[in-house]
Amino acid sequence: MMIKPGIIKSRKLTAAGWLLAMCCLNLPAFAQHEQVTKVAAAQVQRQLSDEQVQLVHSQPWYITGERLWYSAAVQKSSTAPASRVLYVELLDAKGTPLISQRLVIEDGKAQGDFLLPKDLPSGRYTLQAATNWMRNFSAQQHWREQLTIVNPNEVRALQAQSAKAKPLQVRFFPESGVWPAGVPAKIVATVTNAAGIGIAAQGILRDTARQAITTFKSDETGIATFILTATEEQDLVAQLQVEGYAPQQVILPKPKPQGIALAVGQAGTAGIPVRVQGKSGTGHVLVAASGGMVYFSQHVTGASQVTVPWRDAARPECRLLLLNTGGLVVAEQQGRLPNAAGIEIQADCQQYGTRQQVTVTVKGLPPAAWLAASVAERRSALQQPNGFIAVNEMQQRYGTDQELWEAIARNETEARFRRETLVEPMRQADVNAPFQQETFAKHLDTAFVQALPPHVISVAQKHYTRANIHEIYGLTEPHATAPLTRLPADRVFKLDEYVAFQDVEEAIREVSTNLRMRKKKGKQTVRLLYVSSETKRMMKEEPLYLLDGVMLENMDEIMALDLNDIASIEIAWSEEKLYAGNLGRLVDHGMFAIYTKSGGARERLKEKGLPVLYEQYNLPRNFVVPTSGDATQTQIPDFRQQLYWQPYLQTNSDGSATFTFYTSDETGVFEIRVQSQTAAGIPISGSTSFEVKLLN
Repeated sequence: MMIKPGIIKSRKLTAAGWLLAMCCLNLPAFAQHEQVTKVAAAQVQRQLSDEQVQLVHSQPWYITGERLWYSAAVQKSSTAPASRVLYVELLDAKGTPLISQRLVIEDGKAQGDFLLPKDLPSGRYTLQAATNWMRNFSAQQHWREQLTIVNPNEVRALQAQSAKAKPLQVRFFPESGVWPAGVPAKIVATVTNAAGIGIAAQGILRDTARQAITTFKSDETGIATFILTATEEQDLVAQLQVEGYAPQQVILPKPKPQGIALAVGQAGTAGIPVRVQGKSGTGHVLVAASGGMVYFSQHVTGASQVTVPWRDAARPECRLLLLNTGGLVVAEQQGRLPNAAGIEIQADCQQYGTRQQVTVTVKGLPPAAWLAASVAERRSALQQPNGFIAVNEMQQRYGTDQELWEAIARNETEARFRRETLVEPMRQADVNAPFQQETFAKHLDTAFVQALPPHVISVAQKHYTRANIHEIYGLTEPHATAPLTRLPADRVFKLDEYVAFQDVEEAIREVSTNLRMRKKKGKQTVRLLYVSSETKRMMKEEPLYLLDGVMLENMDEIMALDLNDIASIEIAWSEEKLYAGNLGRLVDHGMFAIYTKSGGARERLKEKGLPVLYEQYNLPRNFVVPTSGDATQTQIPDFRQQLYWQPYLQTNSDGSATFTFYTSDETGVFEIRVQSQTAAGIPISGSTSFEVKLLN
């Protein structure tokens, strides 16, 4: 249960606070302040996650039936072992998971994709990513972004209808989440329509006597800011009336008689100017944190002004918390530098015909940096007050992280969720398997669909037509079969690199001298040769047999394979390799693994009830970039709107990268979006566009 700000301030001191108060009785004032500051900083630090997730995906908003391609990076601010598992979920408006994926993190990165169900109702959804360890901390420290998803069937069904009284939503956020009575405070208002899209509107603020106090005006993103001083006796009401929308009347929250607020000035490279406003008898502690680390704390008394330095000039934001001497948070703010410089992106032409090759060059990144590249038909970003970066950014920037406040008040030290530092190969009973909901309640949010702007309606209608054409021709989106997780091996033998063999038995015998193959009771068996710098010995028992990641009891399934379908034979005997694949507790006599080219054996053996390694993890698909060189495909229509997706493109030694793809039969303006992050984990991005036309 979350603790409201007013409740927090009326509570008694925590155990740590009482202990601190007793100790301070015999200390000079300066020492008291120093001790209070250290304790407050430590309390905050314990409730900050040392892991942070950044996730990028392929489109600013989506149509049902599309695939959402994404890649993620996990940063750490401590020396603790890194998590190896990432959880990514798509939540509905009520916070219910509709799609849940569990991914392996390799070298701090993971990738995946969602196929958005065709029956998904139009609305606003939340894309969320966090490690299991991050679940010990407040939800606002997870990576969260709100997505608009549009069902083209609903758009088509409502295209002839008109909305007569379209609703507006107006919300007010006092700066730092606290509004002290009698103190000039910045108020941020957001004005949105039923689809959550910002609306330019004008409003009047009146008091209980219906006297106009001030006016405000939101910009095209729906954001308005104004300064307001009020007493606790005043009841303030905002009135908005915009042509085409129903009139709105909203009651503002009342200022607090004893509130203490934080006011953040214009941030610069020297730091963040912060003013403490309101009445303070005993003083407070101002704490600044960035990247999960508390790096600044200072005791302040009464109305004060402090310049908070940046932890790192490359980091664009920090969290500011004001705690009282009892260790309770009373105000919160976000400090933010201007966005980092963008990436230079250039296509080799500005205009192309259908099914032509496009070459893109990216510059302006450090050497060996990773970036995610997406090319799709241009979709203008929706004007949303909470932005494209994170869900409820207005709430995060001007509101409060109540869950964090509550945790600091309790001074929690015990972790409820474990840090998953190993990728468990076998299914764990206490771990939820990945899932995707297949059926949805038939709920048509008429107001949401009718509030969508014309450019969204146009894309949805065109997508409806293209989807019908693809269905007629039996076409599917381009992606490759999910690649299997390859286990570490001491020897890898790719059969295509050898001359042809007569059968599977001959292939196994000939490619490696590190095993002995013989028949036992009419069945083939294998023994591996253990090789190290000091010894060589033949294993006493049979190894663990694996076929496309499925555990076998014997060699029967392997011997029955089509020889031409075998991609590789891989064996491992060393403890180093076996434990690197987390197989040490499953096998004592080595591993003998076969991987096929088709990957078809995995599902067939799974249906037989055989245990599957890494079954509880999602295997990311690979986006396939079609080529235009196949003459047999020229008569088949190709209306792909997503032309390219590469989750991990790496820059060269000069910080540049290139990639190529082919246009489809779809004409119009396409956007190349490249998203990356600095070594400190700061997101940077860039984009450019080109046009596809029917050329003579």
